[in-house]
Amino acid sequence: MRIWDVSPDKLCRNYLLGEHRELHAMWSVITKKKKGYSLHPETIRWKGKLKAMYLRHDELVKEMNFRGYNHKSA
Repeated sequence: MRIWDVSPDKLCRNYLLGEHRELHAMWSVITKKKKGYSLHPETIRWKGKLKAMYLRHDELVKEMNFRGYNHKSA
């Protein structure tokens, strides 16, 4: 689980797309109370901070769109 603490425009392709994918996984673990990765330090760091996660997702999507990637997740 990797959520980088840098501006998305600084991330390479792999880190940008990887963070987006893992943010969705972490969101699912936290909101649906799934056990997988629930005790991972990065998951624990984001518990209780769903608004910040949502805003981070928006930042990632803006950068993905800027780079021409097709974003289909909700």
